[in-house]
Amino acid sequence: MGTRDEGKRPLTAKERRQRELRRKRRRKKKMIRLAIIVSMAILAIALIAFIVYMAVKLVGGRVSGEEPIKPKGETFVIMLDAGHGGADIGLSNGELEEKTVTMDIIGKLQVMLESNGYQVVLTRADDSRLSKEERVQAVKESQADLLVSVHLNYSEDESASGIETYYRKGSDQSKLLADKVLASAVAETEAKDGGAHTGAFTILNDVEIPAVLVEVGYASNAREAGSLTDDSYQNLAAKGIAKGIIRSLDLEEEDKE
Repeated sequence: MGTRDEGKRPLTAKERRQRELRRKRRRKKKMIRLAIIVSMAILAIALIAFIVYMAVKLVGGRVSGEEPIKPKGETFVIMLDAGHGGADIGLSNGELEEKTVTMDIIGKLQVMLESNGYQVVLTRADDSRLSKEERVQAVKESQADLLVSVHLNYSEDESASGIETYYRKGSDQSKLLADKVLASAVAETEAKDGGAHTGAFTILNDVEIPAVLVEVGYASNAREAGSLTDDSYQNLAAKGIAKGIIRSLDLEEEDKE
């Protein structure tokens, strides 16, 4: 019995090359289609992951793995510390005095937090001077759940600007607080993000609760110094800090009380 190819004309060399070329083109098209399918699948997975991430950020301001700050009692008690005071004016630049700017921002921050149902206590409520030890003692006596201390920054480089936060090394909740406050304050003020850093400050290292020191801007930068004395800008800074604080709290835990 003969084969199916029996009697067929043998292909010429040119025809064999053309057939092989067609096969290569078909393989190439298949590879391209496969690459497109794989790329679309990767993009779909990435998009889903991004949507989930943003949903978590929008709902709670936190991502998986972060340990939020829990209240000791029925509601959160937040300690606010306005840097300097009295004869200790802190940094100055023209009309700017650090002790006044920090007190202004703390006052606005207090109103915002209390209007959201949080209890607020202050290390100083007027233009009084407190030592570092007195501030730490006030924090310990307050039974607060967290501490936010507000200061201004300085650099020999007069072009330096932006917001920075500092936290106690080894304290994950302090780092969380520093990260959230920084991100929210930068978003509200549109200031430069100076980063969150560990810092050897008494007000951070000598207290046991989550604590952050916020450098809301550079007094040494003339443009930023002008903004820091502006009431509208202070409101934005306070609003950003307030949002950051709230986003670091275990609000689900509070709801259980």
